[in-house]
Amino acid sequence: MSRLKSTGAVAAVSALALLAACTPTNSDPDATRKDSATTEASPAPTFRVGAVDDTGKAEKTAAEAPGSPSATADPSQAPTGETVASGSSVDVKAGKRISLSVEGATLKDVTITDTDYPRISADPGTFFDEAGTVIEAEDPVDDTTVSAPDGSASWVSDFDLVASSTYEVTATATTPDGKDHDFTASATVDDSDGDPMAVRTVLSDDQTVGVAAPIILSFGSTVEKKYRDDVEHRLSVDVTDMDGKKREVEGSWAWLPDDPQSRLHFRPKEYWPAHSKVSVDAPLKNVPTAKGRVGENDLTLDFEIGREQITEASAKTHRMVVTRDGKEVMDFPTSLGSAKAPSYNGVHVVMSKHSDYTMTSARWGYTTPVKWAVRIHNNGEFVHAAPWSAGVQGSQNVSHGCINLTTKRAKEYYDSAIYGDPVIVKDSSVDLSTEDSDISDWVYDWEDWKKMSALS
Repeated sequence: MSRLKSTGAVAAVSALALLAACTPTNSDPDATRKDSATTEASPAPTFRVGAVDDTGKAEKTAAEAPGSPSATADPSQAPTGETVASGSSVDVKAGKRISLSVEGATLKDVTITDTDYPRISADPGTFFDEAGTVIEAEDPVDDTTVSAPDGSASWVSDFDLVASSTYEVTATATTPDGKDHDFTASATVDDSDGDPMAVRTVLSDDQTVGVAAPIILSFGSTVEKKYRDDVEHRLSVDVTDMDGKKREVEGSWAWLPDDPQSRLHFRPKEYWPAHSKVSVDAPLKNVPTAKGRVGENDLTLDFEIGREQITEASAKTHRMVVTRDGKEVMDFPTSLGSAKAPSYNGVHVVMSKHSDYTMTSARWGYTTPVKWAVRIHNNGEFVHAAPWSAGVQGSQNVSHGCINLTTKRAKEYYDSAIYGDPVIVKDSSVDLSTEDSDISDWVYDWEDWKKMSALS
């Protein structure tokens, strides 16, 4: 649960009480004790809960208690809302953000939790002072904790509220007398009236994949940039070993530059640990994805990472070497792309396998059936049998960009390959680009990859 903390106000002691404590009367021997305990108490703070849009402007239609300040759409003013008693419930609109403000005290702790998905509570939000000016908070201590700045009078969640959901909001505020006052409220979000946008993945439950396989979520239409943080912060990826022990794996989501359909990929910084399990939770039903659009479905995925099989093919040595869990299992002579049609340097990924496949190229004017074809990129690169080049495999590069092997060797590699295996081409004259492939994840530098996260 996200716990946001700031220092409370220092207790105020009246000058009169201090004076009385120093000058007790002779008629009351207990005066010193009594007067020293009569610190002036502060009135209980007033809490308000409301809904704001993503610019932090307060919603004009927020209900107000008699005598309380009216809601304002001026972003220079602190967001207000409906005055509510602790334990109350308020109704808010989907696509808005929850706001909490306090009068007569300073916010100390604030927490917002999705009751349907309690793990989604890492919402640091934005803090404002009494004038409505944003106060910069410190960096989070961990994934769920951030220290609130001094003088915080109000708070707004960072993420839009999901339709047909309930949120629990809790807070602690400190009054000038040094006392803490706890507050809790429920925010019920109205039902969705947006058109559904389907969310799918290319992997399947219990599938075993190679160590370079990305997690791919595809959407039925474009997820607008303003909603991508709402989508991404709800996603989780957990990695365990085969015995269920948690593995710490650094990774990041990234929005691929596609239109009109959006693709969201997750890859680890390094390859997945071999012989591990990966669980993905994507509770995206009713989550805003675009104006008038919401996620159609929740999605979960559980798959396994198999052995670590890495293939390296060199245009200089004309060899293809395959290692499996650190041990060399194949070392084949090969022929890569010729000077006029070179293979591309970089990390390719096994995408599909075909025992029989017909290669066609309008550019080079050929149609050729081949055996044991393993696709490694959408630009037409395969590892496949090419008996016509067997005589120069190991000494010359004569293909149109593919990795050529003899039929027997191609069959051996074909039988060993699985979706997600990395295939690295080296020593060629051109490099892979991030375009023209369903899987270009490993072409990106890690720092550039992280920048494509909406939460970066």
